[in-house]
Parts: sequence; C-alpha cells; structure tokens
Amino acid sequence: MQTLKLLFSKITDDNPIYEKKDVVENIFVFRILLIWHLLYTFVFILNCLNIFIVDNNIFVKGYILSCILLLVFIVLLMIVGLEQACAKYLCISEAGFLVMITCSSLTYHMIIAVMLPIVIAGVYSSKHLSRFALAFSIFNIALSTYVGYYFGVCDANMVLLTATSLEHLQKDGVFLLNEVNKNPGFTLFMYYVFPRSLIAVGFYSVSNGVNKMLRRTMEKAHRIKKEAAMDDMTGLYNKNKLLDDLEKPKEPDRKVAVIYWDVNQLKFVNDTYGHGKGDRLIARIAGTIRLAAANDNDNVRVYRYGGDEFIMIIPDGTEDDALSFIERWNKIMEPIQKDSKIPISASVGYACGRYADINKIICEADEKMYENKRVRRD
Repeated sequence: MQTLKLLFSKITDDNPIYEKKDVVENIFVFRILLIWHLLYTFVFILNCLNIFIVDNNIFVKGYILSCILLLVFIVLLMIVGLEQACAKYLCISEAGFLVMITCSSLTYHMIIAVMLPIVIAGVYSSKHLSRFALAFSIFNIALSTYVGYYFGVCDANMVLLTATSLEHLQKDGVFLLNEVNKNPGFTLFMYYVFPRSLIAVGFYSVSNGVNKMLRRTMEKAHRIKKEAAMDDMTGLYNKNKLLDDLEKPKEPDRKVAVIYWDVNQLKFVNDTYGHGKGDRLIARIAGTIRLAAANDNDNVRVYRYGGDEFIMIIPDGTEDDALSFIERWNKIMEPIQKDSKIPISASVGYACGRYADINKIICEADEKMYENKRVRRD
C-alpha cells in the first residue's frame, strides 16, 4: 500500500524518499500513463456518444485490453516497488504495450503515439533504457501496422496502396484507383513499417540530445542546491537547511524527538593545539553522530546548527528512540576518546513532543544539553 500511496501523493521535500531520483521518475511516468489512459477513456466515451465514428466493436476491444493492462501494471508496480531498478523497465513496457493496443485498434488515428515510449524514456538517465524504448517502439510499429491492417480501423491508404497526388487518383470527381493491395505483407513493410522505423530512430536521436542537455542543466542546479544545504567541514546539513526544513508544513500532532550536542573544550583545544585541531575535533564529533545515524531510517536528519553545535531531528521519535540513539553514540565515542591525544567529547541533551512545538522542543533540548555540560564540569 505504501507504493500506491506514493503514486498518488503530492511530491514534497519533507519526505526523504522523494530525494531518490528513480522513485520520483517512476512516479512521474506512472502519472503520464494514467493521464494517457484518462484521455483514452474520454475519447472512448465520446465515441460511445457517436461524437466520433470509429467502429464501436474495435474501440471496445482495445479499451478493455488497455484497462486490463493498466491494472496488471499497477499490481506489478506494487509488488516490485518504486525503488527497484526493474521498475523503470516495467514503466516503459507498460507505455509500449499501451501504445501497441491503441495503435493496433485505432491505426492511423494514433500514429503519433508510437513515439510515446521514447519520450517517456527521456525522463530517465539510462542509455540502456532509451535503447530498450527504441527497440520496443520499432517492434510496436511492425506489430501494430500488421494487426491494425487486418483487425483495426481500416486505413484505406494501406488497402489501396496510394503513392501519388490526388490529381492522379481522380478525374471529374471519379476515383480511379480500384485495385486492392495484392501483397500486403511486403508493401506494408516497405511503405509503412520501414519508413516509420527510420523516423523513430531519428526521433530517438533528437530526443536523446535534448534530454541530455536538459539533464545536465538540472543536475547542475541540483548540485548547487545540495551544496548550499551542506556544511563543508562536517558533511552534515547546515543551519540554513534546518531553518528551511522547519518552515515546511508538517502534521502538527506528529511526534518528534530532538537531540542537541555541543562540543566540549573547543576553546581549550583551539588555544592549546591550534584552530586546525579544533576544526578536526568538530569534524570528528560530527563523524561519530553520522556513524551512529547510519542505520536509522532516511527520515532522520542531522544538522550543524552552530560552530560547535549539532541537532538531530527524529520524525515520529519518542524518548526511548532518543535515549537509544544517545547510548549508541556514546559507545562509538568510547574507543575514540581512549585513543585521542586531545580531549574529545560533547555534551548532549534531548527533548520530545509534537511538530507544532518544534522550536520549543529544540530550546528544551538545548537547555538539557547545558545541564549535561554543567554536570560534566562539576
């Protein structure tokens, strides 16, 4: 059910799962395919109301098949999950089969749709996937051309094999061409499958070039945004990122735990060993916090709040979660403290509550941290 919820939920920055590029891409492609199917449904209804005049029997068969295909696709996506590598191939396959069904039933009405898998593949950054989409599209062109010729909406141009201008096909309002295509197998390939496949290859090349340029621009923008949110010295999120995250809307009654650290004896280390050692002390403490958080879920975030202060926010966190994390962090610190030639320690405090009171909780954790610091001094 988690996959289904993600597919239809709003993509927001406060959920770390949306930071995974493949997940967002798969959600985006799913929604494109869903919109495609909704449009197909709308056209189907118009046809049933005789606004369009496509053979109802042909349209119904194609539409029912596409509905079955969509349901199978959703079920498979729920089983596989959005984070798996094969999910994107599943999305492209769904696009390919959907195009195959619509083009086989509606033939020339849907000719532009053949390129849909190639367009969708451009969402991803995989060359293998783009080539897979191209191969699938060429296969679609071949299959839908032949299936559409015999079972879909009749394309009279294929049946009569017209290959010249109107002036050679009529005289005084009388249609002159009356010979039916005697060899459809060969002529359909030469005059339809082959040239359309060449167009698909050309479209693939252009699409790849445009997508590559756009992707580079987006990656650069993403890199700049990420660098702006990170602290260079510690590799943790910085204070600006914390303030930005706190401003984002959260569920007011959702539980949250905050842990607050402050490096001990930093001034002493700076004065005695130099500021370089002081910087390394800060980075070392940050590294232990990051190591302790390595096995936690993606929702947990650690920030460098001040020069020697760190804050961890644990969504849905309780007092037990905070104490458990602090205990784990202390165990990591013990061997480091024994081997270190300079004093290395940090005072820590925590507080819990609701997101509605997050700023108050941070202040409470800060106060408890200073209580811990006073106890250490005594």
